[in-house]
Amino acid sequence: MFAGHTSEGLPIWPVRVMVLGLLAVIAGYLGLWFAGRAEIRPTGLTTVLMLLPAIVVLPGLWLGHYKTMIWAALVALFYLLISATDAWAVAADRGWHLLIAAASTLAFLAAWWHSIKRRRHLKARNTVARSRPEQTNFKSED
Repeated sequence: MFAGHTSEGLPIWPVRVMVLGLLAVIAGYLGLWFAGRAEIRPTGLTTVLMLLPAIVVLPGLWLGHYKTMIWAALVALFYLLISATDAWAVAADRGWHLLIAAASTLAFLAAWWHSIKRRRHLKARNTVARSRPEQTNFKSED
């Protein structure tokens, strides 16, 4: 599951960590829906709308698409913002919100690490390509 590389030759494990982080966010919101103790908690349609961004990015993220990883990082920041606000405001369900905050932070950090490695990989590849002398097939005219 964590072995392998992306199409660019980078390790796949940060992408899989992002998938697990977003799955933990989904589990946290489902836990809030079914086992939340606060009087005001997400139910039904609200939970579905909250989970829609995470569900939409999961397939492309699992396949290792880079653009999807960028969107998943933004989705993770969205969940971090909401869960941190709710953890501060709703003491009864603070544990669920802290779980969501921790999972979204982990997902974002994995995306950040992967983006840094990708940028360095592309920069190194471009440097090598520029340092090679271009081959020309001109014949000298004597």
